Amino acid sequence: MTEQQASNITREQLYNEIWEISVAGVAKKYNANYNDLLKLCKEADIPVPPSGYWVKLQFGKPVEQLPLPESTIAEVTLPGNDKPKRIRKAVAEKSVEKDLDHEDVPEKTPEEESDDNPGDETGENLDDAEDGYVPYWGASGKYNTYNREKLYKEVWANPVVKVAAQYGVSDVAIHKICKKLNVPTPPLGYWAKVNAGAKVPKTPLPKTNGPTQITGAKTFEEVKEKIAGPAKQPLEFLTDTEREKVLSAVQEIKMPVENAHLHKKIAAYRSVVKEWNHKDRKEEGAQRKKDYYYNPPFLAGVISNESLPRVYRILDAIFRQVEKLGGSVNDDLSLRVRNEHVRIEIAEGQDKVEHVITKQEAQALIKYRDEKRRSSWASEPQIRKYDYVFNGRLRISIRQGRYFRDTDKINVESRLGEMLIELYEESEVLRLDREAREEEARKKAEAERRKEERRKRYNAEVEKTIALENAALDYETACRIRAYVKAVSASFGHDGLDEETAAWVEWATKKADWFDPTVARNDELFGEREHEKSSSDKALKEIWRW
Repeated sequence: MTEQQASNITREQLYNEIWEISVAGVAKKYNANYNDLLKLCKEADIPVPPSGYWVKLQFGKPVEQLPLPESTIAEVTLPGNDKPKRIRKAVAEKSVEKDLDHEDVPEKTPEEESDDNPGDETGENLDDAEDGYVPYWGASGKYNTYNREKLYKEVWANPVVKVAAQYGVSDVAIHKICKKLNVPTPPLGYWAKVNAGAKVPKTPLPKTNGPTQITGAKTFEEVKEKIAGPAKQPLEFLTDTEREKVLSAVQEIKMPVENAHLHKKIAAYRSVVKEWNHKDRKEEGAQRKKDYYYNPPFLAGVISNESLPRVYRILDAIFRQVEKLGGSVNDDLSLRVRNEHVRIEIAEGQDKVEHVITKQEAQALIKYRDEKRRSSWASEPQIRKYDYVFNGRLRISIRQGRYFRDTDKINVESRLGEMLIELYEESEVLRLDREAREEEARKKAEAERRKEERRKRYNAEVEKTIALENAALDYETACRIRAYVKAVSASFGHDGLDEETAAWVEWATKKADWFDPTVARNDELFGEREHEKSSSDKALKEIWRW
């Protein structure tokens, strides 16, 4: 059955698909109304995954797949949707997923188009791990389905360690799953006896009223485990208490009903987007880019008016859980998560379609051709070859290089819990980056402090050394004066000094004591000599009268 054939489907097929890709995924796949599909499942007695099922599955916790009860109903009719899915033209369709990265898409030949992800429109042939797309763990093949009878045969055919390796989990996990499904496992020493050739009886599989099949996530792959070690678990940087709070919020998060009162910050911000879009002068059909000029505010210019209400409801669901966990919402709709400033980027995809010439453009072409016949300087009007039309497919990015997007099977609303986890993962990335910058700044400041401290110590040492040298020069001067006075006194012999010479000797001796830093005599006219100063600063100068 194709998407367009919203007709009959077997009850068992519907059951299998719901437990494989979720109710929302089935509704998206068959273009069915989600609420009507839930009602159909209730009427046809088809069990659906309970709240928190996909979250537990992602984090490796055991989950139980409810069995399909017997019923007289063999086939059901899928409900339709009042809003038919967009069917794109073969020529126009290269859904411009790359336009969300705001890069010009070069024109290609049909041969080149065929080599470029032929399933890009539907998303079926896209490699989800490529280009940063965050794979949807609900239908990514990264979990195991454990059938009770099959698992019983496997654990009695090979040691549990080998069975665990086949499933990509630990042997402890297999033992827990066997206990959950009431599957007996070989006792201690069983395989040693079997290898020795002994016949050891098997414990029969008992009857059970419990589950016969459960699903669990793969915790590792054997080769990756040997090479890279155990895979990093989400939110492992949080304490156990914090992690449980976030996971509880992940299970509770849900889209608000239509026309519900929006978060007060969103309600206030709508006028910002509306005013900017109203003043926007970019032509209708032109390619929209996040930063096409003057960097428009969040959501402005890159989301169609038809998709804005949907975007606001998505943000409303996320914001309320962030605040419940202790975070906050800023006026520009950025977030404060674990005291880190986290931003969400949202853009809507555009389809590239051949441009249909307008009446004004046709008139401009006629005018140009008429003018060109009369003058070679006629200016040809610039008419683009393609238009870019919003297609309603959203792409939401929280962490750099990673994003969530609408596909034909899954819409972004079904991944709100993962987005909440992504916000916390991004807050940890930002925290580590911030602390690394702060540590780098601290080291730089410490190096500057030590450098300045050494400079001050060096300069102080220079000053002290110069002062010592200057004082030593004064002492040397004092010694020379004393030696001179002594020589003068000795020249008089036994006759002794006359009165004038004796007075001079006394005066000269006092001046030597004034020069000598060890005596530091205070002169009645010169005062106290500053021995540490330079010779030029201490030089005696006459006082002139101007």
